[in-house]
Amino acid sequence: MQLDRFENGGWAVLLLYPEGRRTFGVPRELLPEGCAPGQVFEVRFERDDAETARCAAQNRRLLEDLLRRSGEDEL
Repeated sequence: MQLDRFENGGWAVLLLYPEGRRTFGVPRELLPEGCAPGQVFEVRFERDDAETARCAAQNRRLLEDLLRRSGEDEL
């Protein structure tokens, strides 16, 4: 990714590098301090299987709680 510019409101606009055809807005605080337009960054997405499982379990508990509550209202 290449930093294209900073916009008002705390956002940075990144270009897909080297093509430059797509832009992405990201909160400025996610970028390293002192970065400037034109700089190129390596961006990596890594899957977090443990956190995904934790979120899925939490969502199941919430759904079960909602279903249980809705069943109580019908009685």
